[in-house]
Amino acid sequence: MSKTGQARVLTPEQFSLLLTVIQKHRHPEKNTALVQISFKLGLRVQEIALLQIKDVAELGSLISAQRSFKLKEILALPAAYTKGADAYSGPS
Repeated sequence: MSKTGQARVLTPEQFSLLLTVIQKHRHPEKNTALVQISFKLGLRVQEIALLQIKDVAELGSLISAQRSFKLKEILALPAAYTKGADAYSGPS
């Protein structure tokens, strides 16, 4: 059976419940971050898995064994990360 139409989206109430449930399980900070990235940025699992630090933050200098960073205001994913990557027919 082929898929048609748009993907279902959680209601605000469902999203809130999801975040509450996440807090009761292992790795709540990591899992909250992943859910927030997916929900707020609309990224799919594969797109999130391919993200690198340079895609989301500008790294600063190394101070006392810690590197400073600034989160990017706008994320531009490489075409190879996205669902439509196979459909791209631009120059090779």
